[in-house]
Amino acid sequence: MEPVPGEHVAGHEVGTAIGHGRLSTVYRARELATGREVALKVLRTGPGASGRFAREFELARALAHPHVVSVYRHGALDPAPDRPGALWLTMELAEAGTAADLVPAGDDEPDLSGVLAVLSQVGGALDHAHRLDVVHRDVKPANVLLRSTDPVDAVLGDFGIAQVLDEAMPLASRGRVAGSVPYASPEVLQARRLTPATDVYSLACTLVELLTGQPPFPRSTAFAVIHAHLTAPPPGLRGRRAWLPATLDDVTARGLAKDPADRFPTCGALAAAVADALDGVEVPPPAPAVPRRLLRRLRRGGPPPPGGAATG
Repeated sequence: MEPVPGEHVAGHEVGTAIGHGRLSTVYRARELATGREVALKVLRTGPGASGRFAREFELARALAHPHVVSVYRHGALDPAPDRPGALWLTMELAEAGTAADLVPAGDDEPDLSGVLAVLSQVGGALDHAHRLDVVHRDVKPANVLLRSTDPVDAVLGDFGIAQVLDEAMPLASRGRVAGSVPYASPEVLQARRLTPATDVYSLACTLVELLTGQPPFPRSTAFAVIHAHLTAPPPGLRGRRAWLPATLDDVTARGLAKDPADRFPTCGALAAAVADALDGVEVPPPAPAVPRRLLRRLRRGGPPPPGGAATG
């Protein structure tokens, strides 16, 4: 059974759940000793879970960057009759959601200033991690936490499958790919050794989704997505948003290059190239709404009113 609001867990008063993963849940919580508001991540235990969870904590704490999520404490809960043993850690509470909330839906247009801020801030955090020989391996909008949205202040989170470069092999236990398939680089999917270019590719996938509402290769099955990462050319973003400049297609094509050596040398270089391509670009205004009276007339098959417009 999961913790419930009001329950005291490891010196914290548990609040509402604010995030869910396959094996973990994140809660708003309050430290009883200090009154500090934190995010409490509780992981259901399984084979090797303890080591991975401790590693996530230690890597995030060692990176210590303004745009890497701050972590505070971690430990294990004692098993109870109604709840198996669980691991927990506390981290800063990012109040404004995740970058997944910035992904435009339907006919919505992207917030260019927000996208550029996310790219620059997360790119800087990734480059810092790479200088310390850490590859994140799971860069995606849902793993970018937002402290605020006006202006955007983003932090990179979830280092659960991050690894140091000298051991950064992409396969998890029992041959499963570690990472999120829509954002996974070809070398992850082909079980080749990882490098900082792996995170450049995933950041480029994140960029495509933040600008167009979909990751680079939206397909109906995971197998089809994997095949596209390995064989399909990078998508032309102007086919999804006609007002985006052609130069941006060149930038994303380099970020999504199949060969890691052909990508940008750093995440910061990708972010800078995107900023240059979008310099002076303006998001088009929304199309005017069609008046309800005109819609009813058109649905009935009648001609539009004189002048081509109607009120009401």
